[in-house]
Amino acid sequence: MDQHPIPRQITTFEFKLIGFLTLRQFLYLLISFPLAFVIFKILPIPIFNIIFAVLTASLGLGLAFVPINERPLDVWIRNLAKRLTSPTQYTYIKQHAPIEFLRNLIFSSDPHRVLAHVDSQEKLTTYLSKTSKNASPFDEKKREIASLLQNPASLFAPKTVQPTPAASDTALPTPPPAPIAFTSLSSEKKPFFTGIVKNHKLIPLPGILIYVRNEKSEVVRLLKTNPHGIFATFNPLPPGIYEFEVKDLKDAYFFDTMKIPIGETNPKPLEFYSKELL
Repeated sequence: MDQHPIPRQITTFEFKLIGFLTLRQFLYLLISFPLAFVIFKILPIPIFNIIFAVLTASLGLGLAFVPINERPLDVWIRNLAKRLTSPTQYTYIKQHAPIEFLRNLIFSSDPHRVLAHVDSQEKLTTYLSKTSKNASPFDEKKREIASLLQNPASLFAPKTVQPTPAASDTALPTPPPAPIAFTSLSSEKKPFFTGIVKNHKLIPLPGILIYVRNEKSEVVRLLKTNPHGIFATFNPLPPGIYEFEVKDLKDAYFFDTMKIPIGETNPKPLEFYSKELL
């Protein structure tokens, strides 16, 4: 069987320059033993001078000849001092300015600001649609298709053709055709009762649950407000006094439980306000 040399770490290898001692071991012994002798002579207390002199000499011997896990003792002492003096918590400090096109962007989780943005976009779209004067033929075609989809009965309406007057006839003003009345195919269903939930600053609250209970404390309706804070039900209820319990799933707003009479027709919407003071 062939024998191969074992790889060794040669970058940290220390040559023995002074007898069987390396230069590092020789310096530790050269410093520790004279220092122990000086402590033995200078310290006036007989017992303590011997103890401190022996400890100093032992420290020099340990630094020179006692490795722990193949590491010299001075490496362990150096790592311990570095660990005790180094910080244990680090704080990230941003030093660069944000990107230019991201400075004016607003990232918000507040539903009120989001609703205000959506409402302003809807108003802007409505205003632009009303003020557009120069409509293209493509837009006119889209309007005709939309009107046909809303009122498909106009597709089968008879068209009146006006006769072209002869050249010898006297040109008389043609009366406009009488408008044709069409009945709506689907009648609009009105809600049985509606309501709105707001906080003390009169801001509508979305996602609020409304429990409607009868006289037996049974839940007959469970409603939820839309992004504009409005709730409604289309299924009628028997006339009577019902208990309305309003709850916020996030426990950010609190409401009183109220008893409200409900009739056959309820044209006036219900209004609920939170009772926090801050």
